Amino acid sequence: MKVNYFIYATIDNTSALPNLAEFQAGGINAAPLEIVCYRDIAAVVSAIDVDFSLGEASTEQKESHQAHLLTYQQVNEFLLKKTGSNGMLPLKFGFTASSQQDVEKVLEQAYIQLRTYLDKLKGTMELVIQVSWELPKILQTIIKDDPELANADPVQTGRLLFEAAELKKRNFVTAIHNHLSPCSKDYSDAPLKTDTMIFNRSYLVEKDKESLFDDAVDLAATEFEELLTFRYIGPLPAYSFVNIELNQGNFALVDKARKTLQLPEKASWEAIKSAYRQLILAHHPDRNPDNPQAAQDTKAVVEAYDRVRAYCQSLPGFGEANPASEISFAKEAVEQAFIVDNKGAVLARTNTSKNPA
Repeated sequence: MKVNYFIYATIDNTSALPNLAEFQAGGINAAPLEIVCYRDIAAVVSAIDVDFSLGEASTEQKESHQAHLLTYQQVNEFLLKKTGSNGMLPLKFGFTASSQQDVEKVLEQAYIQLRTYLDKLKGTMELVIQVSWELPKILQTIIKDDPELANADPVQTGRLLFEAAELKKRNFVTAIHNHLSPCSKDYSDAPLKTDTMIFNRSYLVEKDKESLFDDAVDLAATEFEELLTFRYIGPLPAYSFVNIELNQGNFALVDKARKTLQLPEKASWEAIKSAYRQLILAHHPDRNPDNPQAAQDTKAVVEAYDRVRAYCQSLPGFGEANPASEISFAKEAVEQAFIVDNKGAVLARTNTSKNPA
């Protein structure tokens, strides 16, 4: 079978890279972990000869797949610890390239996305909160609070109890989130895995706020300890906050972000920041209480600004010291920015004696 390269994650390449030899178990099938660098980002990879398409897989193949998934998670948890405040960006399980040169091409093609995510995730972790209830116990509390419900006819009682339980569920979700959101940068909902689960949410938390988040979880769990069961998972790499679209190249993403910020094809850094501030003020939910789309519009503006900033900062000589100089967003300029690279793409195999810890 042809050897490919499995990509576990990307990390920042502007400071000392982790000594991957410290992870003695290696990657999938114990293959040595390696680093492929492009500009100021790097991919952590290992050579594999594994087919990840399960299809009509046998029990043995499924077990092997689960073992590979566990290795992938262990490598990424190691990277999360070793990259510290620089952070890391886990890629989707099964992400492979046919050669080290193709790994470079992936980094080049997805540079804007990868750089934007690395900046967003710097110094963060994912913490997962899952909450379950026992519905019969909840229904008992509802009837206890409103005994008249039990005196209605069975059909009406069932309907009223269902509505009351749904309202209580929404109130629980709101109350739990209100405890946790002040300690987090972002959150992402996952599907409810069982009929008893009412809350399955991942939070993006800065590492120096982990203890505050722990306290908030304890407070919420104590408040509802007689009715709800809490499960706390983490810290994890930020799996739930990454969505890399390789079908969109750097120009497509930069151009879409430019248009979201309503910028011309040439704009100074000062003009970019000014446009961003004006749009944030215009779309902010506090200024648009009657617009349910306001929060999403604000988020889109923030994401567009993050991508434009990543592009600008990737340009040679960029700096806020000369905010009046214009930056071009024309297709030729964006594409040229990723062809001409004064740093170059560098391949580096991990070496125990040379790589710093």
